Amino acid sequence: METRDILKALCAECGISGCEYEMSDIIRELLPDCDVMQKPGGSIIASFGKKNSGKKIMLDAHIDRIGMNVTYIDDNGFIKCGRVGGTDVRSLPSSAVTVIGRERISAVICTKPPHLSADKELDKDNVWADTGLPAERVRELAAPGDSIIVKSSFRELLGGKVSCAALDNRAGCAALVRCAHILRDEEIGCEVYLVFSSQEETNESGAMTSAFDIAPDEAIVVDVGFAKQDGVKDDVSGSSGSGVIISIAPVLSGKMTDKLISLAKENGIGCDFEVDGGKTGTNADGIAVCRGGIPTAVVSIPVKNMHTQTETAALSDIDDCAELLARYIREGGIADA
Repeated sequence: METRDILKALCAECGISGCEYEMSDIIRELLPDCDVMQKPGGSIIASFGKKNSGKKIMLDAHIDRIGMNVTYIDDNGFIKCGRVGGTDVRSLPSSAVTVIGRERISAVICTKPPHLSADKELDKDNVWADTGLPAERVRELAAPGDSIIVKSSFRELLGGKVSCAALDNRAGCAALVRCAHILRDEEIGCEVYLVFSSQEETNESGAMTSAFDIAPDEAIVVDVGFAKQDGVKDDVSGSSGSGVIISIAPVLSGKMTDKLISLAKENGIGCDFEVDGGKTGTNADGIAVCRGGIPTAVVSIPVKNMHTQTETAALSDIDDCAELLARYIREGGIADA
């Protein structure tokens, strides 16, 4: 299966934080010959490789996406929207959205005409959606807590790039799926766990509980990083279409990071670096301190326009990430992480 098709299928589903259960079937369909189970917290865990080998490697990519939820329905039928995760309210005015209630309802985010307001930005605590329906009908179809997602089409751009909402972090999930396809017919000397973790955008609980359950010897977190674009500094971003971003931070295993850098160079996989002075802002921060401590590394895929409905990434970067993970697994990680 092509990376484009994997990513398109993943981005078509909602699955905002707290509603990851609906992603289970699509993960089962996309993964080749893996044992797949869903945990009570919403994370989806697949495994393959040599059982009881004495070495377990965990690959994590969070399956949840940012979004909104229904917090209140007023007497005029307008829906007040709360943020789920770091939704960028600057991109919301006049956006078309879908309320996922008893039925799917189309709506738009209310916006004052510029003639009536000098305020050009939406207040994050005062976001409302209009379905055009009377209050009684809205309350029949929707209820507090229902998910709301911005409508976004999967679009192919020039230069092998694609744009869609939810590339954070369905791009990372696609890399895990591609890695499984690359290794599907090979004899692997270790046991591999693919964790499509829940709740990263809210509290990172899915990765931490999964790591505690699996107790891996090593873990690699796959997320998205900032791609170079106007307004983003070069020292905190990676070049879209040129490979992956490898994180360097005190919380991470230096030996694992060095191994990934070495493998990237040996195999012609481009890599930029994100250097942090403490934590990484990814699931790695929780995994690294789980149980008695789990050696952890981070590989990211460059994405432009993060946390908007026009996130943009290069398919080649996802493929490079998947290949780097596969080569790391072939070598069985490192003896002492």
